[in-house]
Amino acid sequence: MIKCLHEYLDRSKVGRLDYLRQLIFLTFTPLATILFSLHLLGGYGLNVRPALACSACYVAATVAAFCLYLWMGPKKLKLILPAYLIASTIIQCVRLLILAGMGQIDPMLTTINVAVCYIIVFVGCMAMLPRTLMACTVINIFTVATCRIVTHEQMYGQLLTVFGILMIATTIFCFVSRKLLREEHTELLDYASTVDQILHVFNMNKTELLTILQLSKANDAQTIYDDELIGRLSPKTLRNFLHVATQIERMQTSQREVTQERFPMLSPAELDVCRLGEQGLTLKQIAEALGKSTSNVSTVRGNIRKKLGLLPNDDLCNFLKSFNG
Repeated sequence: MIKCLHEYLDRSKVGRLDYLRQLIFLTFTPLATILFSLHLLGGYGLNVRPALACSACYVAATVAAFCLYLWMGPKKLKLILPAYLIASTIIQCVRLLILAGMGQIDPMLTTINVAVCYIIVFVGCMAMLPRTLMACTVINIFTVATCRIVTHEQMYGQLLTVFGILMIATTIFCFVSRKLLREEHTELLDYASTVDQILHVFNMNKTELLTILQLSKANDAQTIYDDELIGRLSPKTLRNFLHVATQIERMQTSQREVTQERFPMLSPAELDVCRLGEQGLTLKQIAEALGKSTSNVSTVRGNIRKKLGLLPNDDLCNFLKSFNG
């Protein structure tokens, strides 16, 4: 029994929206069964046969919906819940029409019955079922309007105005929310697809990709040489990582040697700043690349300008490019 319950409530088995609908269904149906069963037992409400028959139908519809849920599984709830809400709306509207036809026009009782109609609409809104919501709203408005025409009671007109506006507003809100939810879901799918493509291109898993990103953004040697982080990488990824690092180091060494031949008076730190400045990097980008502060890089650039004999208005980057050209 516990294993079966865990199978039904396992979030990984269904999507987020289906899981939300499942929680709403499992919360609403027991409450509805208890409330209308109490009416059948004489706990509250009118003890007239038509009203009791409607409550009995309500309980039967709830039990039937719950049995279908257990039989067909959580994934079919997107079909079961709309049918259940529409059936509940019809039963409640039949109750309103019967009571109006019998002349049972108690203001409080009628307001409660119309409020129950709105609660059903609100449950549909929480479950993100806009089409079902629209159908329930149309049925409810038509029913209350019919009661107003049949009984000529002003009370139904007031209820139609208040609850009609609430139902229409709730329906519109549900349509807009559903649209936004679909757009967000599409963006998440695009993001997941992009991540999968990146992982496929680099032939690595998500853990390795996150580890590489964490290592690349590290600002201290302790994080870079963290054995736990490095241990997350497969031997193949480590080999490729080392190969790329070696190639980059060779390229930088070659560039540094060329720059040193042109400007032998510069120190290694000044040569690195020249090399990066020649590539068009900004002061902040050079500082990030070398792991130094912007003030430190600015001081080094000032020393370079002095050694190269540049005037205050001369641009260092343009000078390096023209010199190399």
